[in-house]
Amino acid sequence: MTEVTIATFNVENLFTRYNFRGKRVKKNGKSTYVEYTPKELAKATKDGFIIDKKVFKRYMEPNRKLTAKALKAIKADIIGLQEVESLDTLKLFNSTYLKSKKFKFPLVIDGNDPRFIDVGLLSNFEIDFVRTHQFTKTPRSSTKLFSRDCLEVHIKINDNKILPIFVNHFKSMIGGRPATKKRRLAQANGMVEILKERFGENYGRKDFVILGDFNDYIEVGKENESGMKPLLDNKKLVNVSERLPKNDRWTHFYKRNKSYRQLDYILLSKSLANKNSTVKPLVERRGQPLRVNQKNKPKRVKKFFSGIEKNKKASDHCPVSIKITV
Repeated sequence: MTEVTIATFNVENLFTRYNFRGKRVKKNGKSTYVEYTPKELAKATKDGFIIDKKVFKRYMEPNRKLTAKALKAIKADIIGLQEVESLDTLKLFNSTYLKSKKFKFPLVIDGNDPRFIDVGLLSNFEIDFVRTHQFTKTPRSSTKLFSRDCLEVHIKINDNKILPIFVNHFKSMIGGRPATKKRRLAQANGMVEILKERFGENYGRKDFVILGDFNDYIEVGKENESGMKPLLDNKKLVNVSERLPKNDRWTHFYKRNKSYRQLDYILLSKSLANKNSTVKPLVERRGQPLRVNQKNKPKRVKKFFSGIEKNKKASDHCPVSIKITV
C-alpha cells in the first residue's frame, strides 16, 4: 500500500505569453507605451524565438508565483490541472516556479477549447497509459461532447497498482446556469458512460479518481437545477468534500452575486473511498483574490499569501487535495 496525495486545481489562464505592448516611457508627464523599433525587436528576439526577458515581461508573472505557492502548499504527488495552455507551458512553469519540487511527469494534450485552456496533470509517479476523450461526440449530434477534454491517465503507483485518474473541466456557466446546464449534464453522463466502458456496470467496485472543475454545484432544495446530478448523486462515487462541514466546502467566490460555491471536486470510486473512509480533503484558500474577504461572512479567508493584493492572486479557484492509501 502507498500513501498518495491527489489534488485538483484550476490554475486560471496558465499561459506562456509576453507583454509586447512596447517600452514604457514618460510623455507629457504621463506614463505610456511606445512601439519598439525593428532594431530593438531584432535584438530582443535573438534567432527569432529566444525571448530576452529583460525586455519582455511574462504575462501575469506575479500571479504565476502565487499559483506556484498554492501548489507547493498542498504538497500533492498528483495534481489534475485546468486552464493550461500547452505542455511546454506546463514544463516551463514546473521548472521556473516549482523549483523546490519539480514534478517528473507533466502532461497536457491540446483539447477543444478555443481559448487554448486545456486540462493536464503533474505527477511524481510514472504515467503508464493516457487516453483523450476530446473526440467523443454527443449522442444525438456531431458536436464534441467535452468542452476541453476528459483526460484519462493511468498512473503507476507501485509495482502492483495502476490508478486511473480522469481530469475534467466541464462547460462554464457563462451565458447563465440554466442555459448551459444541458451541456454539463451531457458531459456528466458522458463521464459515467466512460466508467461503464472501462470498468463495467459495477464500476464502483474498481479503484479510480474523477476530479476537476465541474463548473456547477448542487444546492439543497434546488437539486434539479444542477447538471452534476449523474456524478454527485451517484452511489458508486463518493464526493469527499461532503466529509467537510457545509461552510468549508466552497472553492470559488462569484463576486457578482457574492456567492460561495463548490465548483472543484475530487470523487473517489466507492471501493477507493471505503478504503479511505476517515480521510478528509483540504481546501487551500490563501491564494484567493482579496474580493473573497467579504465582511460578515463566516467563510471568508482570514489569512492570505504574501503578495495577494489588488488583482494579484493564485487563481480564482481553490486547489483541493486529499491524502489516500492506494
